[in-house]
Amino acid sequence: MQIIYFIVFFVACFIGAVVGLGGGVIIRPILDAIGYHNMANIAFLSSTAVLIMAVVSTSGKIKANKGKFIDAQPAILISIGAIFGGIVGNYFFEMMKTGLDAEHYAQIVQTALTTMVLVGAIYFTTSTRFRYQLKNPLIFPVLGFILGASAVFLGIAGGPINVPVFMVLFSMPAKKAAAHSIIVVFSAHLFRIISMGFTQGYASFDLHFLPVIAIAAIAGGIMGSWLTKKISDSMVVKLFDVTMVLLIIFNIFNIIVFSLQ
Repeated sequence: MQIIYFIVFFVACFIGAVVGLGGGVIIRPILDAIGYHNMANIAFLSSTAVLIMAVVSTSGKIKANKGKFIDAQPAILISIGAIFGGIVGNYFFEMMKTGLDAEHYAQIVQTALTTMVLVGAIYFTTSTRFRYQLKNPLIFPVLGFILGASAVFLGIAGGPINVPVFMVLFSMPAKKAAAHSIIVVFSAHLFRIISMGFTQGYASFDLHFLPVIAIAAIAGGIMGSWLTKKISDSMVVKLFDVTMVLLIIFNIFNIIVFSLQ
């Protein structure tokens, strides 16, 4: 099983590093389908991998572009908002799990909402009809809060939401939007991991998989950063959209399976 997890996490982190997904949106539905871990363990393992990949990927991109690739003010302020949003998103995620009679009902809700987000992500990254340039810094933390809360609640790391937002609201090209997305992803999931430790205790999670997942995340982050330098913005958009389509199909399959349980 660890070999399968290594492949899943490596591919997810590799693609996530390239297109700014973070990897969680790929990891969660696949692990849901495998069914080896429950939702809590999937959330913990996914967030841990995303954090490691985000550090590796972002540091590589900043070093390669000598720090000029990142717009510091929106990145920092949105990330601060995402921290608090991540805490709130995790709170509502736990409430949803508690409020529903069975875990697979929570999985159906989470998967259905994720699918709708993926459809919107394809539309807004492909269409150039909506492109703006937000400049009011007071809006940035609020935007980050919404992004962080949504990402953690859905368990998708945030990339499918973040990338279109940066492309639409900041008129960023795809590769730059992906880099900013990873920064926001890191902020939201850092505090999710911390809050999980305080509320549930790390001992409650399956820690035996962490070494394999960490290696996969590091390798995926390095390879993703390398590929980003080799391809164009248009290719990043195409890879993003193809990934979204495949995930929509996979999520619909999961919804059907969960509904039959």
